Amino acid sequence: MKFKLISCLVIVGILAAPFTVAAQSTTSPLAILNDLERVLYGEAQSGALLSRVEEIELEIFGSVQSGPVMTRIDRIDEYLSGDIQGTGLKLQLNLVEWGFLEQLTANEPLMRRLERIELEFIGEPQPGPIVERLEQLMLFIWGTTKLDMEPVKIPASTLVEIQLLTTVDSAVNKVGDQVKYKVASDVIIDGRIVIPKGAQGIGRVTEVVSAGNLGKNGRIVIDFGSIQSFDGRNIRLAISEKALEQNTRLELAAGASMAGVLLLGPIGLVGGYFVKGQDVKIQAGSKFFVETELDYQALGFRLVPAR
Repeated sequence: MKFKLISCLVIVGILAAPFTVAAQSTTSPLAILNDLERVLYGEAQSGALLSRVEEIELEIFGSVQSGPVMTRIDRIDEYLSGDIQGTGLKLQLNLVEWGFLEQLTANEPLMRRLERIELEFIGEPQPGPIVERLEQLMLFIWGTTKLDMEPVKIPASTLVEIQLLTTVDSAVNKVGDQVKYKVASDVIIDGRIVIPKGAQGIGRVTEVVSAGNLGKNGRIVIDFGSIQSFDGRNIRLAISEKALEQNTRLELAAGASMAGVLLLGPIGLVGGYFVKGQDVKIQAGSKFFVETELDYQALGFRLVPAR
């Protein structure tokens, strides 16, 4: 069924913080440790600072490390964040999950993800330090612990095809509702995958207006948030001119052609398709394009072992 052009979907974006915990503005050892524990376990732990640092070291490396406490916290953070040699926890866990399940659930605590992957692949969570457990999974899945990873520039306005995992409906949604989605196809630059198919993101509804009588327009505003690259870089997504051009070729599940998409007002405010007197509704499973907000540097993956 064709609808006349009138109600609107509006998408906005905000800047995202990088993954590296120690790079945040908070610099006290306790605050950084709290953030590291949230990344690992989903919540900060209790107890004395030194004993908590030792507990993480035992969990990750299998032994208590030497040096000043800030050096030890930085060492933990560097391992979580990853490096160009491909030995970081975040990077290797992403490669393992994507290689095995073709998905990347970066919003889940790292320990929970590792245990879930071990359960699905081996049958039960494994004992031992994380470095050894990840090495075992890398060997099982890839046959090596070193894959061909190189830094790649992701230009601003790089197109990313996404697929909604939840239905968006201005008659039902409320401000603050999550909008889950996943990347529908690999983003490849210079022959390297920089954003993998299956990477999952979570947006949020920031404004909703339901359609009403006398042709009142339905309207929903969504912040798509960010998606992660293999090395844990948060890649901020939005809809602007380039994505709009691609989306004009698509038809949403509501039956309204994306040919009705318009750019509204200032940069960053983007209008969607219009349906007179109707609520905006896009079904789960619908695919459309967003784009990267800024230039980013991330590790790109080629499907061959590193030399």
